[in-house]
Amino acid sequence: MDDQENKRTDALVGSSTVNSAKERKTLRKPNAEEFVAAWRGTISSNKDPLTKIRPMIKTGFAGEINGEIVSQIVSTLLEARRDHVCLAERLALSLAVQERFGKLKPLSQRVLATLRSHFGKAIEYDAKEFVGYRGPKAIEEWVSEHAPRVTPLERDAWLRRFVTCLLKDSDSKTILTALIAATRNYTPRKGKTANQEAMLVRGVVAALIPPVVAANRLQLIMAGANSLEGQFQEMLSREASIERQLQTKQSSIDDLEDKITVLEGRLAEAHNDATQKATKIAELEKSIQDASDRYALLDQHWRGVSDQQLAKQSGSFREKVQHELQEALLALDREQPNIEMALQRVRRIREILEK
Repeated sequence: MDDQENKRTDALVGSSTVNSAKERKTLRKPNAEEFVAAWRGTISSNKDPLTKIRPMIKTGFAGEINGEIVSQIVSTLLEARRDHVCLAERLALSLAVQERFGKLKPLSQRVLATLRSHFGKAIEYDAKEFVGYRGPKAIEEWVSEHAPRVTPLERDAWLRRFVTCLLKDSDSKTILTALIAATRNYTPRKGKTANQEAMLVRGVVAALIPPVVAANRLQLIMAGANSLEGQFQEMLSREASIERQLQTKQSSIDDLEDKITVLEGRLAEAHNDATQKATKIAELEKSIQDASDRYALLDQHWRGVSDQQLAKQSGSFREKVQHELQEALLALDREQPNIEMALQRVRRIREILEK
């Protein structure tokens, strides 16, 4: 019996302990006014407030998230740049990374979207210009034209704003190209050309010197090296593909040149044949013209001859007919007409006409 009572007591104590622990973990969320007041108070402190406002925006507040509250939060961040360098940009960067590779709470999403819109307008960034296969080349040219070369503070702010905008919906290739272009522009170029091998070795050694090897630094170095290696391999692959395309195109060009040579030969033959035919046509036309001229002369000659012969025949015919007609008339124009003779003359006229 004592053992059972002890077990019940232990169970009650354990249950109460768990409940109290849960109560401590589930703290009450502030309302919107309390949140904004606490937010402003934290940012107005002298110390860097980034480590405190990150969990605050992650936890959020109770109630509806409206545009006015988001505007107050963002305006407080932007006004704090006089006391805290690039506070809005640094917070936006951490939220942008979490958004791309994880999830954000609604309040964090709204604040990040507002800050990103403000940053995009400030640096004249439009993500629509860097879409498609030309995105990496376009963004590299854009960085070269827009990256500021002024005071370090303005340059730092621009770089953070640019990366915040870049992480929204950009493809991996565009992001890598843009980050390399931006950091290359950010790195000072004074003095002699940096020894890349020495810089890499020093970075690796700096990660190996501490008592515990700084694996995170090595991971960063390898991440950059792997990205560059991936880009290099992709470039080699593109180069091989382009070389194959060039060989194919060159083969096509050679075939076309052979066809052009054959066609040029045929064209020359056609021109030669056309010239010969044109010469023959000219000769035929001259022969036709000469024949036409001769025909015209012959026609004129024979028409003259025909007219002469016709005139002669007409005169002879007229004389013969007239003579026979007169004889017939004389044979009839008497007191005693000689009809037989008149008939003979008429028959003679008929014979002349039948001829």
